[in-house]
Amino acid sequence: MTGLKAAYFDSQVDSAWASKEYTQEELAKISRMLGLANWKPDMSILEPGCGTGRLTEVLAKLAEGRGYILATDISQKMVQAAVERLGERKNVSVECTAVEALPVTAGQFDLVICHQVFPHFDDTRRALEFLAGCLKPFGRLVVLHFINSTQINDRHRKTDPSVVDDSMPTEEEMRSLFYATGFKIEVLEDDDRGYLLVAVR
Repeated sequence: MTGLKAAYFDSQVDSAWASKEYTQEELAKISRMLGLANWKPDMSILEPGCGTGRLTEVLAKLAEGRGYILATDISQKMVQAAVERLGERKNVSVECTAVEALPVTAGQFDLVICHQVFPHFDDTRRALEFLAGCLKPFGRLVVLHFINSTQINDRHRKTDPSVVDDSMPTEEEMRSLFYATGFKIEVLEDDDRGYLLVAVR
């Protein structure tokens, strides 16, 4: 299924949802998320499903050359667009791979940000176990969407066969899943402002 998803996201590289600049409302949601995640400029960050690098660029600009960001995506065209967007930034790396295939060191990252990617993990439990292992003790993992779970699931059902089953779990399922993989959920909001989960390892 990963190959079909990669092909679909390749086809979406120039779409508005993937490439347009963030609105002021979206930037405000990102800023609030970073505050709740206790983000600091010198953090090491893992960003699965980076797409065209929109959030990666925001994070890199905020960090002003400090810290480190490793961004990944399964779509080669998305990665190419992200590399072009990010230019020669020294504190950012972009890899074309499923995040679970990364050769990372245990406890390497302070923060994992899953922005508009969480429903697309083929094996959510396995992905969370991997991401938990990537985090330092008391590191945080964020799930951020600009729309809520009902809207996410409805959109995916109507989009493409490769993502038709990529749905956000219920709140009960998310709490169980995160607890089982060693996380404590600090924030879980699913309302008209969108979807935001912040969990600490």
